[in-house]
Amino acid sequence: MKKSTVVKTWIGGIVVLAGGLLVAGVATGLMLAYGGTFTHSATTNGYDFVPVLDGFFWSMVGLIVVGGVLAAVGGLVQLVAWIGALVNTYQVHDKTWFAVVLGGGVLGLFFGLIGFAAMIAYVVAGPDGAALPRPQAAGAVPGALAPTA
Repeated sequence: MKKSTVVKTWIGGIVVLAGGLLVAGVATGLMLAYGGTFTHSATTNGYDFVPVLDGFFWSMVGLIVVGGVLAAVGGLVQLVAWIGALVNTYQVHDKTWFAVVLGGGVLGLFFGLIGFAAMIAYVVAGPDGAALPRPQAAGAVPGALAPTA
């Protein structure tokens, strides 16, 4: 996978993830604002949300689900881009970029911003392993067929 493909895939994943989170967040806010009432809880000092089960409430629930699915798809697309970046950097002779992308991605599972920062670093300054010339076997003639048994 070429670096330009990895970059486009990763940015597309970010856009879809952010769009999904935005849709789900706005729908949640609208549902809480207009889809029911808050009543004082009898057992604690807090409040309980009592929904009005009408069309608006269920529309917002549907939008929350759609937003969640979009966010999950965006996350999967970013995972594919990360794997593409790993494959791409593994092809480079110096494995420093591979270690940075791998380590950043694994740490990003626990601390999300580290994985984001590692991919930003790869997008800005990482090598394109797919653009490197492939070494040929000793004595190989370009364009010649390999011997068969």
